[in-house]
Amino acid sequence: MHIALNWFYEDGTGNYWHNGATGGYSSYAMFNPKKDFALIVLSNTSPGAKGSFADELEMHIFERLMGWQARSLTP
Repeated sequence: MHIALNWFYEDGTGNYWHNGATGGYSSYAMFNPKKDFALIVLSNTSPGAKGSFADELEMHIFERLMGWQARSLTP
């Protein structure tokens, strides 16, 4: 993984991403120029003990876009 203009880059997937949270909100932004898609998740929840719902939802959608088995969002 590398940092490029404050975006994280994943060599294996070609994804550029960044996430964050503040004041009861969390977000995740990701784009993949090789696969020609982008994804933005905005959530009005703070990260909990298991992390951010925005991060979990982003991974679920990303796995579906890639045609992979998507993780469950059931708690």
